Amino acid sequence: MTNHVLEIARITPLDGVTEAELLAASTTFQADFVAHQPGFISRKLVRDGNGGFADVIEWETSEAAQAVMTAAKESPAAGAFFALMDFSEGIAGGVDHFTILQSN
Repeated sequence: MTNHVLEIARITPLDGVTEAELLAASTTFQADFVAHQPGFISRKLVRDGNGGFADVIEWETSEAAQAVMTAAKESPAAGAFFALMDFSEGIAGGVDHFTILQSN
């Protein structure tokens, strides 16, 4: 059995971007892009107490999680969602992948 992969992508909105704008773009990103990706299981957008957010996405495999990074470059919905984010520290530093060992 292959263990699923949990992707956690930290999100810092650009100055002036409202939570409502982020949620609207997230909804389109989910419906038009993420939900159609091979290996996609589930996705949650979460907020911390310091004005930051994270996308938490479960994938069937590590390969599926990696492939979506390339596919996102061609997606208008992904581009619109990412355009609201501050990438001044780079994207790779804000995305982590974890192998799920146990899930209840």
